[in-house]
Amino acid sequence: MARHKSKDYHKATILQVVPSLIAGGVERGTIEIAKAIVTADYNSIALSAGGPLVSKILDSGSKHFNMNVDTKNPACILYNIYRIAKLIKENKVDIIHARSRAPAWSSYFAAKKQDIRFVTTFHGIYNFSESFKRQYNSIMTYGERVIAVSDFVKQHILDNYYIDEAKIRVIHRGVDPTYFDPKKLIPEELALFKAKYHVPDSMPVILLPARMTKWKGQEILIKALNIIRDKDMYCIIAGDLTKHPNFTQRIKDMIQELKLQSKVQIFGPEVDMLSLYGIADIVLSTSIEPEAFGRVIIESQAMEKIVIATHIGGASETITDGVTGYHVEPNDAKDLAEKISFVLDNLNSTNLNKIRKNARISSSKSFSLEAMQNKTLDVYRELL
Repeated sequence: MARHKSKDYHKATILQVVPSLIAGGVERGTIEIAKAIVTADYNSIALSAGGPLVSKILDSGSKHFNMNVDTKNPACILYNIYRIAKLIKENKVDIIHARSRAPAWSSYFAAKKQDIRFVTTFHGIYNFSESFKRQYNSIMTYGERVIAVSDFVKQHILDNYYIDEAKIRVIHRGVDPTYFDPKKLIPEELALFKAKYHVPDSMPVILLPARMTKWKGQEILIKALNIIRDKDMYCIIAGDLTKHPNFTQRIKDMIQELKLQSKVQIFGPEVDMLSLYGIADIVLSTSIEPEAFGRVIIESQAMEKIVIATHIGGASETITDGVTGYHVEPNDAKDLAEKISFVLDNLNSTNLNKIRKNARISSSKSFSLEAMQNKTLDVYRELL
C-alpha cells in the first residue's frame, strides 16, 4: 500500500549561492550538486547573478533566482541580506550553502535572520596581506559545516583561521567518467571544433583552460612556448577574459611581440568542455600559486589526456608524476618548456599511452562525481 504524505509534509530545500554561472569549476560543481539534490528528492534552488550556465541549473530540475550576489560593494552585500532572507522565507529553505566570500556574508546573516542552517565550501586559497582581508575571508569558516575541496585546503584553513577541525569535511571535486569519456567523441563534431578554434591540420594541440589572471600562469606558458617555438604545436588558451582585462591585453601583447600568433591563440570560456578536451593532445595547469584542487586535471585525465601541472596545491594530490601525468616546478618556464617538448616528441609512445590509461583509471576511482555528490548530501543530512 502506498504511503500518503501528510498535509504537514515538508520536502527539505537546499539553496546554493554562487556569484555567477558563467563558467568554471565552482559553477559546474553547483550544477552537479543541484542534480544530486533533486535526485535525492529534495528541493534545489540556486542563486546567482546569472550567466550561460543557468540553463544547466534549470535542466537539473532546480530553480534559479537572479540577484547581484557577485558584488563586493558593502552596501549591496548588506542589502542582499534582506533580499536573501526574503527568498529563504518564501521558499521555505532549510539549508543555505555559500560558495564564495561576498555572497557568503549576505547568506550568513540571512540564515541567522531566518534561523536556518549554514554551510560553506572553501573552493580556493584566499590571499591575505592584512588583518582586514583575513577577516573578510574568515566568513568561509562560519559554516556549521565547512567543506574543503582537498587535504591541502583543509590544512590551509587550520593553519590560518580559528576553527574547530571537527566542522571540516574534505570532499574532493568529482569527475563523471560516463560523461568525460573519450569514447563519446564524434570525429565529425571534433572537426568542427578544430575549425572553431582555428587548429591547423595535423598539428598537436596544447590546451590551457583557465580564466585569464596572473596566478594561472599564462605568462609563464608564453615564455615556455617561445623557448620551443620551432616545435610543431598549436596552443589554445581558453577561459574568462573579462575579470582582468589589463592582464588579458598584456598576454596578447606578449604573443605579438614574440611573433607567436601562429602558435598560440586566446579564446573566451567554453561550455562544451568534452569537445575542447577532445581536440587536445596535452592539457596544462600552469598555476604559479597553489590551486585548491583543479578540476581541469581530473577531467583531462578521464579523457585520457597527458596532463602537465605545477607541483603545488591540489595538483599534488591528483597527479602521480610519470604515472598519471607530469609535474613541473611553478613559475619555471624552462622546466615547462622541456616537459612540453618531451611529450610532443613522444606523443604516440607506449609509455605515454600507459600514462593515459592510468590517468583515466585514477580519476574515475579516486575522484568520482558520485562520491562527491554523496558526501555533500551527507553533509546536508547531518544538518537536516
